[in-house]
Parts: sequence; C-alpha cells; structure tokens
Amino acid sequence: MTQTQWNPRILITMIFTIFIFFGISIGATGVLWPEILPVLQLNDALFGTLSLISPVVSIIILLFASPSIERIGKRPVISLGLLILALAAYTLSIANSPLHFAAIYVLYGLGYGLVELAVNSVTLDWEREQQRAVMNYVHAAFCAGAVIAGLAVGQLIAIGWNYVQIMQGVALIAATVALINYRLAYPPSQVTHADDASASAAIKMLINNRVVLILGIVSFCATFGESIAITWSVLHLRDLGASAFIGGASFALFNTVMFIGRMTNNNIVSRYGVETSFLISAVSITLAGILIVVSSDLWIAVFAFALLGLGVAGGVPTALTAGAQFVPGQNSTLSGALMSINYLSFIICPPLVGNIAVMTSRQTALSVTIVVGIAMILMTRKLRTFHSAA
Repeated sequence: MTQTQWNPRILITMIFTIFIFFGISIGATGVLWPEILPVLQLNDALFGTLSLISPVVSIIILLFASPSIERIGKRPVISLGLLILALAAYTLSIANSPLHFAAIYVLYGLGYGLVELAVNSVTLDWEREQQRAVMNYVHAAFCAGAVIAGLAVGQLIAIGWNYVQIMQGVALIAATVALINYRLAYPPSQVTHADDASASAAIKMLINNRVVLILGIVSFCATFGESIAITWSVLHLRDLGASAFIGGASFALFNTVMFIGRMTNNNIVSRYGVETSFLISAVSITLAGILIVVSSDLWIAVFAFALLGLGVAGGVPTALTAGAQFVPGQNSTLSGALMSINYLSFIICPPLVGNIAVMTSRQTALSVTIVVGIAMILMTRKLRTFHSAA
C-alpha cells in the first residue's frame, strides 16, 4: 500500500484510537499512583522530582527529531513509540524501587515524545488534505480514553484487581494499537521551508515567530493545569477522604468535562476567535485553583477539578490549528515547537508541587494553579494585542 492510497476515514479513526490510548495510559497511571508509590518507595518530593525525567526526554525528541521523523516516516515512528510505551507500562507493573521508576520514565519520555510529535503532525497533514479542522476532536479522544481509564481502573481496584494486572493490560493495548497502525497508509507530508531540514528547526521557529511563541506559552499554561490534574488530583482527593472508586470517578469527570470542552471548542473558535477560547480556559483554570485552595470539602474539590477540565480543554488543540495558519507546510516543526513548550509543564509541575507540598501541604502547593491561570489571562491579552497591531 503506497502513500497515494491512504484512506482519510480509516486514518482519522486510527488517530482517534491513538489519542484514546493516550488517555487510557495516562489516566490509568493517574488513578493508580496511590497504589504504586508505596511500592516504589517514593514520597511526594521524590516522585515529583523523578517525574521530570519523562518530559525532559520528550522535549529533546520534540525539539530535534522532526527532520528524522520526516525522513523515516510518521507511520513507523508512531508504531515504534507505541511499542516503547507498551514496554514502559509492563516494566512499571513489576518495578519496586525509585531507580526502576527513573528508568521507566526514560522509556515513557521517549515513547510519548515520538508519538506526540508524529501524530500531531499527521493530524495537521490530514486537516490540510481534507480542508477540515479536527484537532479539537482528536484531542477530545484523549479525554474519552482517560474517562474510560478513570471509571474502569477505580472499579477494577474496588473488585480486587491490583495495579500489576491493570498496567499489563495497558501494555497489551499499546502493542495492539502499534501493530494495527503499522498496516495503514498515511498522507504525504508537505515540507516547504528550508528550516524543516535542520535539527534546530523547532527552536528557530520559536525564536523567529512571535505568534508561535505566544501560542506556545498560552497552551503551556493550559497544559500545566492538565499536569496538575493528572499527577495530583487523585492524591489530593484521597487526602480529603475519597475512596479509590471516587478518586477514579472524579478523574473521569475531569476528563469528561475536558472532552465536552474540546468537542465544543471548534464552534467557539469559529464564532468568537482564538483569543476568546483561550480566555475562557484561563478564567476557568483560575477559578478552579481558587476553589481547590480555599476549601477542604471533598465535593467542592471534585467540582473544582471538573472546572479545571473545562479550563485546559482548548489550549493545545487550538494553539496547534491556529499555528498551522501562520507557518503552512511546517507541520512537524510546528508540532515539535509547540509541544516542547507544553512538555515543560510536565517538567516544572511535578517537582514544584511536590516540594511545596513537603514544605507546607499538598493543598497549599496546588495554589500554583491560580498562578498559571492568571499568567494565561495575561498572555492571551498579549496575543490579542499582537493581532491588533498586526
């Protein structure tokens, strides 16, 4: 099967499937951390610090691998990344020390970096070929996967399953998706800019294109909110007395609201503009942070994390689609540039929140949510000013 025989419907189904797996993978570990961390002998500070290994590796991939991915092809790169994630999930199921955790997070960083870069790029290729905006919808599939994981994992724990069985199931799903993906044809890439042949193309784009940089910072703020929910929401809710099932259900609610936000975000962007979408996100993140910090009531915290789901919904997909309009023909480079900034949130968030939590409390540490919400409001205003000046 050649590239010219690619089937748009089959390919978009595959892209949705990959994002659903992303949600299952991240959602399952998010719900399972209270079960896994004692076995790995990790406190909040060490967990947060070691968690930065994965995004550091991913950022290196995102910044420098786009030329290699264009040469090798996005299809085999995505399958390779998924197989690496399968290995990471299986290894996590049998790990029992901080050293094991560090090695596993190298695998997670490599796998997520390869798949994120290639799958976002091929989605932009699909949008270009079909003249349809679907980025919000495919990122909504991530939320659907996380909802599935949140509900299923909480229920499986409640009926007696352990995290070893669940993580090995995640590994099997990853390997299956990788094999199916390898059989598909992908659309042709369209590289039109000389910098796309350079390993530093993503860095050059961030330096030379002010709009891309601002879009990256705004989406970083949204991703920071998502990182807080993924890493700390279930742990915080368990502190407030939630059972494993309630913790998983709350994580599912967070992702359900994020799913709804992404499914409706295209209409918001088309009717009111990119800046309005970002502003809704920023205000929601800020309000969610305030509720988390000022109240120790379990159900207010559940509501706050649901509101946070609305806040983070439009950040990354809106930035990717908007950025593609400013740098046509540079989809791999744009994906690497924006996603590398977003992954910085996964470097900063876990150790920052973890160390503040050790010095004060986990609830106090979550006040950083308010800070990133306010920062997103300010950067959205800067984006609007820049557009007006242009």
